Amino acid sequence: MPERPDLEHQVPILARELVGRRIEAVEVGIPVVLRVAVEGRVQELLPGHTVVGVRRQLHFVRMALAPPPGAATLELVVHPMLAGRFQLEPATARVTKDTGLCWTLDDGRSLRYRDREKMGKVYVVPADKAEAVVPGLVPVGLDVLDPAAFTLQAFTALAKQRRDQVRLFLMDKQALDSFGNCYADEALFAAGIHPKARVRELSAAQLSALHGAMVSVLTEARDEIARRDPPLPDKLRDFVKVRNRKGEPCPRCGDTVRAAGVRGHDAFFCPTCQPDDKGRGFVSWRR
Repeated sequence: MPERPDLEHQVPILARELVGRRIEAVEVGIPVVLRVAVEGRVQELLPGHTVVGVRRQLHFVRMALAPPPGAATLELVVHPMLAGRFQLEPATARVTKDTGLCWTLDDGRSLRYRDREKMGKVYVVPADKAEAVVPGLVPVGLDVLDPAAFTLQAFTALAKQRRDQVRLFLMDKQALDSFGNCYADEALFAAGIHPKARVRELSAAQLSALHGAMVSVLTEARDEIARRDPPLPDKLRDFVKVRNRKGEPCPRCGDTVRAAGVRGHDAFFCPTCQPDDKGRGFVSWRR
């Protein structure tokens, strides 16, 4: 899915291109991605609305709308999940089969939400009800990239409340803003911590290393994506060290990168650089 470094590149582009633009028409290509929490068809609800704001909240993109006279104030909330992406095209350009929704704008372009896996969701909700009706749109936790908020002291205090595995902790959006699968793996690799280690068993030195790794991994990814300035639909991952590199040599020690299941998700790690120090019976990758 697009994660925080991706969205921090994409959302300003969307804001620059969309704010002030009026929606003229809406086409639904993949109905399963659409969720409408108000009465009516989206093709009739959205035309006439003007985009007045675009912002990131966790892994969601929120688009504030100003309604035409007499209409209810609505908001678009997009959760791209695994394969969702945005594209701006001339309205006359060919619409691809993976286009879930297409908004025709008043400047002759169209905003398209594309999703080949059909897993993402586009919510049309009352402007004051988004957090109540959109699953996963929870209050934001500690901002990892805010040095005033994400201090080692604050992070340590938060970690002391946890009894779960460290990768689950990193993925908890109500605790931390915010990690997905990719950068959770990258931060744990940078810190030398096994993804299944229990948070309560981490030493002060490990918590300090993880705190620093979380900041550096997100910062470096954000800066690399900004430097390369990919087109809006593109997702850069070629610079990551372990994510989706199962069977490849670890860039640090040369051992083979492995994958382990953590609550239904694959976690990629190096068994040498991220050892299971507690010996709780995980698979021995050295056999």
